[in-house]
Amino acid sequence: MSPSLEQYVEAIAHLLTKNKVCSVSEIAAEVQVSRPAASRAVRELSDKMLVEHKAYGYVDLTAKGQSIADMLTARHEALYEFLKSVLGFEADWADEEACRLEHLVDDELVSRITVLTNFMERDGESQERWARSLGDFLG
Repeated sequence: MSPSLEQYVEAIAHLLTKNKVCSVSEIAAEVQVSRPAASRAVRELSDKMLVEHKAYGYVDLTAKGQSIADMLTARHEALYEFLKSVLGFEADWADEEACRLEHLVDDELVSRITVLTNFMERDGESQERWARSLGDFLG
């Protein structure tokens, strides 16, 4: 699935969490595209059986669509924690960068990043030493 369609799945999941229902117009506003562009994307997601949508009705994720949304959320969280906790980036920047990266990285890379982040966070003393050393190295 393309990164663009993944962004639509995320937007739909976010809107459903926030509002319990979502329309094509709300999806367009969330993704910051025109209503016709959002309508085409919803049609494509429907063809892939990731959403259910009847003309002029609400959009809902299928179980398969929700599974993809959950995977993207887990990827985002793993990348965010790595960027913030291990590499020491500011939270806002780490969040924005995680949004971009989550659509581009391989599952195995995310898995290794998660393992490394968990390893680093397991021992607070080692994590502090790492942060100090990294800070000194970066100048």
